[in-house]
Amino acid sequence: LKGSFSIPLTFTADLSPSPSLVVYSIFPNGGVTADSIRLDVALCFQNQVKVGFPGKEAQAGSAVQLQLQAAPGSLCAVQAVDGNMFSTRPDRELTSQMVYGLFPAAYQRGYPPQVEEHSDRCAQPQSLSSLLRGRPQHSFQPDIFNLFRTVYGWQDSPLPFWWDSLLFPSGVPSTEDQRINEEQSQFTTHRRSHHYFPETWIWNMYSVGSNGSRNVSVTAPAAAAEWKVKMFCLAGRGFGLAPATSLRTVQPFFVDVTLPYSVILGETFLMKATVFSYLQQCMQIQVALAKSSDFQVEPCQTCRDKECLCAEESKTFLWNVTAVQLGTLNISVRTEVLDPTSRCGGRKPLPAAVRGRHTLTKPLLVQPEGVLVEKSYSSLLCPRGGNVAEEPVSLRLPDNVVKASARASISITGDLMGMALQNLDHLVQLPHGCGEQNMVLFAPVVYVLQYLEKTRQLSPEIKDRAAGFLRNGYQTQLLYKHRDGSYSFFGQKDGEGNTWLTAFVLKNFGQARKYIYIDDKNIQDALRWLEQNQLPSGCFATKGNFFHSSLKGSMDDEVSLGAYVAAALLEMGLPLQVSLMQTTLRCLQKVVHNISNIYTEALLAYAFALAGDYETTQELLYKLEEQAIKSGGQIHWSPKPSSPASTDFWPGTQSVDIELTAYVLLAYLSKPRVHAGDMTTAAAIAAWLTRQQNAYGGFASTQDTAVAVQALARYAARAFSTSGQAVLRVRSQRAFGKAFQVSRQRRLLVQQAALVEIPGQLLLQAHGSGCVLAQTVLRYHELSPRTPVTFTLRVSTELNNCSQENPRLLTVRILAR
Repeated sequence: LKGSFSIPLTFTADLSPSPSLVVYSIFPNGGVTADSIRLDVALCFQNQVKVGFPGKEAQAGSAVQLQLQAAPGSLCAVQAVDGNMFSTRPDRELTSQMVYGLFPAAYQRGYPPQVEEHSDRCAQPQSLSSLLRGRPQHSFQPDIFNLFRTVYGWQDSPLPFWWDSLLFPSGVPSTEDQRINEEQSQFTTHRRSHHYFPETWIWNMYSVGSNGSRNVSVTAPAAAAEWKVKMFCLAGRGFGLAPATSLRTVQPFFVDVTLPYSVILGETFLMKATVFSYLQQCMQIQVALAKSSDFQVEPCQTCRDKECLCAEESKTFLWNVTAVQLGTLNISVRTEVLDPTSRCGGRKPLPAAVRGRHTLTKPLLVQPEGVLVEKSYSSLLCPRGGNVAEEPVSLRLPDNVVKASARASISITGDLMGMALQNLDHLVQLPHGCGEQNMVLFAPVVYVLQYLEKTRQLSPEIKDRAAGFLRNGYQTQLLYKHRDGSYSFFGQKDGEGNTWLTAFVLKNFGQARKYIYIDDKNIQDALRWLEQNQLPSGCFATKGNFFHSSLKGSMDDEVSLGAYVAAALLEMGLPLQVSLMQTTLRCLQKVVHNISNIYTEALLAYAFALAGDYETTQELLYKLEEQAIKSGGQIHWSPKPSSPASTDFWPGTQSVDIELTAYVLLAYLSKPRVHAGDMTTAAAIAAWLTRQQNAYGGFASTQDTAVAVQALARYAARAFSTSGQAVLRVRSQRAFGKAFQVSRQRRLLVQQAALVEIPGQLLLQAHGSGCVLAQTVLRYHELSPRTPVTFTLRVSTELNNCSQENPRLLTVRILAR
């Protein structure tokens, strides 16, 4: 075959980005020869769009015209972000290559399936004989056959996008393709998320009229920066991506105000304002502090409010400011550019855009003196049979309260777990410096997720948010893991692992596996360590030190720790038949009848309830019932029931009381058979526990928060009802009144209102059906803490070792008591 000929080709946007040209010839004898070439076409789109500004520069804070051009009727998305955002992550920038790369299958061309070769993925059943015969032979020569496969997108896997609709007439894709599509969709969405561009100026959509152009007035940012502008549009003509353009915002000067985060009422602090010049000529500036009744400014005899500021110079202005009002104050610094005098750069006039007055406002938090005191009072109101459930609340203040420091609020929710759900990330106000503190934030998230899942209230948004907390907590907890698989409060810095903390971690990692990825090796390592440290009796010895004695409750003996470990292993799903579980329960069975410690009894009741031992659980609960403290329809337990009751309206319960009571509630709810009488008792226990909650849905300390949130979540799941609608009315003795609607659709919503009558008396009244949780929070400052001094700390320095050879060496003596 010889000869040559020319084929005129016209390339359009439909052929982008890499079309293939195939030339083939069919011989009279049926033979076929072919060749192909792949061409590179500019990455263009049908919709030709442009975006830009009249100029390359604009004064910061001035109005500029954003000019859009696109096909008539286009809807355009415009982004303008700080160009520095792309310097470290250029792959995040929207380009033609990125757009074409999002939909590779859409640009493949195929041919009708009637001429498709046999596919192993065909849904048709095959007999054994057909499998033995192998695949049918094709008449194409291998090289020609593969050429057509490549050019026309004839693929074995994945199939072209139209093929699945033939195999599955209902339109349901195969499981494998569905998984691939979901993964691609998630990846694409993540890449296009604007969370990668925190320094955003414009992120908006504009429609282009019938003439194909539009001007939009926008305000340039107040900061000097290079702004990168991109735009893409959609219309009937198709997709279009504009070439990137930029706008540089400039300003003659920059003012930086230095303020403390907060000050105490009446405190005098030094305020600084530094002015930096960006101009190449001198200018005279006047800087002044705007007058306000919220603060006082001391006159400064040596201070000047006018300065000559030249190129690349900075000038600092100082004021002594005294805050005289509580709350968040706005402090404004006004900077005015004056015409330069002969002493300041001559007589060259300044541009009009430079002259004028510029104001910078910054907030300052002014707090009362003294110590912050925060008290919360929770009321669980459940109207029944058309009756009104009501409860009075007293907003009383102590005598030593700091004037004007009191503030109060009330929060309403239709769900027992509503407060905890809203404050998942800070149920307890504590640092995050050890393994136990990290886990006390991790565990309640798991319990709340379990509750929402059981009650079918778990939305994708809540699940994603909670899973993020769990992933962070999981990775952080691994920092406290020892090489032998155990965990301790400070990780490798401790000499050995901690038995109690290892069981605590094991329990929560096992339960969190349902929501996030947990490496099974971390669970198996901890299990192996516990098994290696089990005593011959089957119980466990306390290993590792407790950072604070209150963290361990009353777990100072083998039986208490054995009961805790047994409950943790059962909670994580360890089968009863496992040797570790069997030996632990045998140890507990031997001593269960000889226990006199109420805390240990509660732990044992919980462990045997999880193990399904109904008789032993009931025996322990009968003993606990005899020691219960019952008052006002509420039940709780305390290791020291003989202590005098507090007369304070606001609860100040010990952490161990909350933890102990929560374990009893868990025991009642974990029994193999839960009767109506058990639920009545559980309701009274839950009512007492809810009253002990702090303003964030947590409790007094760490372990009591973890156990009590778990107990309340389990009770709320048992008592959950989809019916019920209530109205809670809050009235004061004077003029305040507000009504809150609680319904099935709004049960997780936390509604809040500020209370202004302090001190004062409130009356809460619930009408309708269902339960309403109302929490009143009172915050104030008092001049001196009421609690006795926990410890004293004295620090002194000595220069005994200081010498010319070691001029910076000194001795620091620290005395703590």
